[in-house]
Amino acid sequence: PKAAPDSGSSQLQCLTQQEALTKLDRVSVFNIVVEKPGGRDVFVPQGGTLDFFADADDARAALAAAREANPTLPLELEAAPLGRAFSIVQGLFGIRAPMRSALHFSKAVVDDVGYAGVPEAAREKMASAGPWPLFTADALRSPGAIPIFLSREELNACWAKSGRSLDSLPPLEECATDLRILIASTLSVADNWQPLLFLPPKSTTLLEKELAQKRERQEQVMLNMQRAKAIVDAEDASAQVHLKVHADDEPPALR
Repeated sequence: PKAAPDSGSSQLQCLTQQEALTKLDRVSVFNIVVEKPGGRDVFVPQGGTLDFFADADDARAALAAAREANPTLPLELEAAPLGRAFSIVQGLFGIRAPMRSALHFSKAVVDDVGYAGVPEAAREKMASAGPWPLFTADALRSPGAIPIFLSREELNACWAKSGRSLDSLPPLEECATDLRILIASTLSVADNWQPLLFLPPKSTTLLEKELAQKRERQEQVMLNMQRAKAIVDAEDASAQVHLKVHADDEPPALR
C-alpha cells in the first residue's frame, strides 16, 4: 500500500513497532472469557487455542458454540485491542501466550476475497494463519488520512459517501492487502505512514458498546451488593455493641 501523498522528506520514515500497534489499537477484536468474582480469565478449551475474532458475528457464533460445549461455565465475550492481539499472535516484543493463539478475520470476508491481498509468492508461507484481509483505495487518501477498512462493504460505503460511483471503484487486486504485509511495510519502508487510520466496522463498534454497557451494569450490581452488605454488617455490629453494653444490667425488681 502507498503512504499518504504530498509527503515532505522529513516525514518519510518507518513507524516503530509501538507506533504501528497503537494505530491498530483503534480497532477492537473479541475473545471469550470466563467470568469470576472480581475478574475474568481467558477461556481456552482443553488443548485448544486462544482465539481472537475480528468480526462481531463470528465472535458471537464462537461464544454460542463454547457455551453449548461448556454449559456450566459463565462465558462471555471481551473486547481486546487489535494491536495487542496482533502482538500475542505474532510474538512481538517477546509477548506470547502460554498456549496457541490465533487471529481470525471475518469468515464471510475471507470466503469472499480469499488471498487477494497477499502476493502469490507469500501465500504458501502465510497459509497456516489464513488471510487477514484489509481494504483501501488511493482515491480516498489524503495528506491527513489513509483510511484502512476490514471489509469491502465498509470500503464501498465510504467510496459511495465520497460521491463516487461504485462502478468506478478499482478492482479487488488494487484495493486489498493483508495486515501482516501492511505492518511489515510500515516498519521497513520509509514513507509518510503517520496518517494511517484503521477504521473499525460498525458491527464491531456496536458489540464493543454492548459489552461495555453490560460490564457497567454488572459492576453496578456488584457495587450495590457491597453497599447492602456494608449496611447489614453495620447494623449487626451495632446490635452486638448494644447487647454487650447491657449484658451486665441487673433485671428490674419485681413489684
